[in-house]
Amino acid sequence: MAENKKQHYVPAFYLYNFTSASQRAASSNKPKRETNIYHYDWSRDCVIERPIKKVATESYLYSFKDEDGSYNHSLDEEMQRVESAASVAIEQLSAMVNDVIRTRRAAVPIADSLVNSIMELLYWQIKRHPDMIAEIELECKRWCLDKGYSPERAKAMALKSVKQLGRGGECDIRREFEKKNKLIIFTLKPEAHFITSDRPFVRFNKTGKDGISVEGTEMYYPITSSMLLFMCGNGQRKEMHPERSRPWLRTFNTHMAKSARRYLFGKSDRYLRRVVRNLRRGQADTGA
Repeated sequence: MAENKKQHYVPAFYLYNFTSASQRAASSNKPKRETNIYHYDWSRDCVIERPIKKVATESYLYSFKDEDGSYNHSLDEEMQRVESAASVAIEQLSAMVNDVIRTRRAAVPIADSLVNSIMELLYWQIKRHPDMIAEIELECKRWCLDKGYSPERAKAMALKSVKQLGRGGECDIRREFEKKNKLIIFTLKPEAHFITSDRPFVRFNKTGKDGISVEGTEMYYPITSSMLLFMCGNGQRKEMHPERSRPWLRTFNTHMAKSARRYLFGKSDRYLRRVVRNLRRGQADTGA
């Protein structure tokens, strides 16, 4: 296989956080990407268990060919640095959660550096989905053809645009995120867990549009099967809180299932089936 060919649009290290204890034990002497993960595949309409390395990937998604014919992987390498920092931050947050559960504390403050690493991971996750890259690349191809340039330049142009996306202008994702309160919600028992998808950033507004800057918009990003980033309202709070409401947890996981484009990931195959079944039942009840 060519070097760096298969590139994850949902990071492999991130997906590892949604595997079960038995799956991790079975691959304890192997790289994390060799670990199996349960995922509901919408195109196949079933739950499958496969190694992480075989899901949520596309060939050379973040790479383009230079003039000498070699692949330029600079964007993928930049995202890998973001992932490495986030991986360390998630390990530290997990240790904090264990300590909070042990000592039964509440509303524990979180260091800015840890929050920033998670926010950077989320920022890139929003931009890196293949649908978005394909849409931008198509626009670049049209521009090239209109100007009389070779359409082969389109991929490089598209990836440059992706890198700059959300920085400055009217759509400054970073600026909007910086305004928000940021809470890490964690579960207290292993059986109560979060799921994730190939589009893990979820927005919800009970009263209107769910824009990031719209008042009342709630934003969710599952970090592991036991931790969730929650943002709502402007402020500087950065805290940890336990989640004790099973109905709220079920509601969130249903929202996550609705947002999925192809894959829904979780550490329990039975639970994934239940979420999809409940989602379809709800859609049938509303006539959707």
